[in-house]
Amino acid sequence: MNRIIKKTGILFAIFAAALIVYIVGNREWLMNREVIYTVFDEARLPVVYVEMYGREMNPMYGYRQDMGSGASEDRLTILPEDRALPVYITGGKEAVRGIRYEIRSLDLRRLVENTTLEKWEAGEDGIRVKLPIQNLLTENRQYLLRLDIDTESMGTVCYYTRIIWVKDAKAQNMIDLAVDFSSKTFDYNQAQELATYMEPNDTEDNSSYGHTCIHSSFSHLTWGGMKMEQTGEVQVTLKELDGIMGCVSLAYLASRDGAHGTELYQVEESFTMKWNETRTYLMDYERSVNQIYEGSRENYSGKRILLGIANDDKVEAKKSPDGNVIAYEINRDLWSYNQKERHGIQIFSFRGHESRDMRNHFGQHDIQILKVEDSGNMDFLVYGYQNRGNHEGRFGITGYRFQKDENALQELFFIPASVSFGQLREDLEQLVYQSSSDMLYLYLDHAVYGIDLKSNETMVVADALEEGSYGVSMDKARIGWQEGGKKYGASILHLMDLETGEKHDIRVGDGEYVRTLGFVGRDLVYGISRAGDEWITNGRMEGLPMYAVEIINDEMQVETRYEKDGYYIDKVGVEESRIHLNRMTKTGVNTYVAAQEDTIVCNVDMGPGKLEGIGWFASQERGRLYFVQLSQDIRGGRGIRAGAPKKVGTDSSGILELKSNSQLQGLSFYAYGGGQLLGITSDFSQAVSLAYERMGIVTDGNHQILWGRVNRGTAREIKDPLTVFAAMERRLSSFSSNRNYNDGITLLDARGCTMQQMLYFVDQGFPVIGYTGEGSYLLLCGFDQYNVTVYDPASKETYKAGLNDSTEYFRARGNDFVCGMTSQ
Repeated sequence: MNRIIKKTGILFAIFAAALIVYIVGNREWLMNREVIYTVFDEARLPVVYVEMYGREMNPMYGYRQDMGSGASEDRLTILPEDRALPVYITGGKEAVRGIRYEIRSLDLRRLVENTTLEKWEAGEDGIRVKLPIQNLLTENRQYLLRLDIDTESMGTVCYYTRIIWVKDAKAQNMIDLAVDFSSKTFDYNQAQELATYMEPNDTEDNSSYGHTCIHSSFSHLTWGGMKMEQTGEVQVTLKELDGIMGCVSLAYLASRDGAHGTELYQVEESFTMKWNETRTYLMDYERSVNQIYEGSRENYSGKRILLGIANDDKVEAKKSPDGNVIAYEINRDLWSYNQKERHGIQIFSFRGHESRDMRNHFGQHDIQILKVEDSGNMDFLVYGYQNRGNHEGRFGITGYRFQKDENALQELFFIPASVSFGQLREDLEQLVYQSSSDMLYLYLDHAVYGIDLKSNETMVVADALEEGSYGVSMDKARIGWQEGGKKYGASILHLMDLETGEKHDIRVGDGEYVRTLGFVGRDLVYGISRAGDEWITNGRMEGLPMYAVEIINDEMQVETRYEKDGYYIDKVGVEESRIHLNRMTKTGVNTYVAAQEDTIVCNVDMGPGKLEGIGWFASQERGRLYFVQLSQDIRGGRGIRAGAPKKVGTDSSGILELKSNSQLQGLSFYAYGGGQLLGITSDFSQAVSLAYERMGIVTDGNHQILWGRVNRGTAREIKDPLTVFAAMERRLSSFSSNRNYNDGITLLDARGCTMQQMLYFVDQGFPVIGYTGEGSYLLLCGFDQYNVTVYDPASKETYKAGLNDSTEYFRARGNDFVCGMTSQ
């Protein structure tokens, strides 16, 4: 292999000269510019509720930007029989000057209705009005409703929900069950009725009241001995309705009398249910509880700052280089503590003065700590919905710097975005890194961007990155990506140290390809394959097996090379310091068979984890309690000073538009469970796998449901499967990957799914292709509780086969399925 590792230079020199990296934005950022200081006002925008089944529910928060379909995934509104939808506009400080709405298809291409209201009813508690939706909707089809409210001083504010027109009461039964279930958990005697819904097992961890699920114990479900009470408004949201499946979420506050006064907790519950004629079944349940941290003196004791009940994804800590200043995030609030000065500061929070107002606890934002300095200065991001302040009603990423000497927050920039909060969080979990020279790097929408915080100039580091074509080190300081952004077929791999800006190229010989496999700590793992070694099954490329795997360190030295004669590597799993290799042997041209797995064990420093500096202990009364670990003993909370920034500096020139040079092609699949986004992937079977355990669904980018675990009957026979199959059959010979066709047909590569999972499509009336050998297949066109109905195109015969036998039959042949459906 004629491999060359080539150093391509220091990024900063390139960046300054503007020779290599394309500058996509430039904002004047004068160091001596005039900064306007202000403080966060209370939220000004109203909240909108819809009336469904006698309840005010599906709370909608206003956006001062066009979100497309990005803000609609969290709620589904069922229209009344006459389609006249009652809405309730309440709260805020803005006078309403106009109301209008529009309805579009989920892909936004078709405008169904656009109506301006001439009058509405205003009372002391808000505005009540009915939207007179016209008879232009198709039953059982979802649409996007955008409600526009013209305000006195904040312009037009947009509110989003998906809507559907159905004429049965399935959803009402599910909503009633969810509300009743939640209420009864606070009463031990009433909760006895809930035992039939739960599925407790001995393996479930009942140590933390921060998390409860359908498998938790009855004592855990009913709050143990904490004497918890439901407090104030319970916000009810219908997340999904797919036939006989419904998903409902509840958000509310709970309180209890603690040793030092009233403790307040933020609670979120999700219910996934299945309806039938006799009863509604609970298929999945999850409750998340996070204590609202107040930073009082009682929280400081010994070498700990007690945070209380929480979840791993709601706590984080980061120390300054000398270890004295600790920044910590707890439940979307950011604090710092100076150990020498014994000074605690609430750096950032969207919670207002009314601690029990649910508006102050809207959970569509989060905080990312970037840098903590010995001086106490701090850089951080607030991403998602901006609930208060200069960008109230905007959605995106705000960069802040806390300046300790001035006790002030300075806004560095704002990046608008129009995706869902779940997608934005998924992206930023891939990469956020700030170097010591104040270069900030972000992964957004398949591209990596760099932002110079000293000038606010932005650049594209890499774009159009396909899934599997890049990797990020554990400490986020190194990134590797393939030239062209494609998963297969690259001859150059770029490796960049984000701390120094140094970039290297790894090149392979003629007729060879390189592929990024991930990182072990900071060491890059990549594979090398040869042209012509494609693995092709049933006319579709399954992979490009690699003949060698290499691991290189910070000095670009090859630490390990794995190559064994006759063996190829298909997939690589990196698990901390171990690399698992799925090996294969070649059986013919473009054909392979699985071989025994092998493992590479690496002796590397994995670096600190996300919970570095965070600990927990078991309380007899409240279970697992989290704390921030200190290096100095406080010896009681006396003498602890607490405070908050007195002002926020804003500069309107700091709005950055991040746009990449090219767009990624192909379909992406969104896996949901419990009303939450579980992951985004271009692999349909992987999306199904993510959603399966949570009784969830898989959608496309427009939230069109493609697959669901719960919405399936006990029996179905497609009356004329060959007629339905004809549209799929015409495209089968040229089908190579997931694709939408112009006539509304979607073909999905479902290789890797089980036969049982494929019966969802049969239940929806779409036959499924199951391959049995090279070029031959069977058609699944029906099922009942015991059998699956199969059509054999070769013999033109239809027959029944046992479900278990058929499942094993297709598993032994690689579970290679192709399924299709028509768009709504």
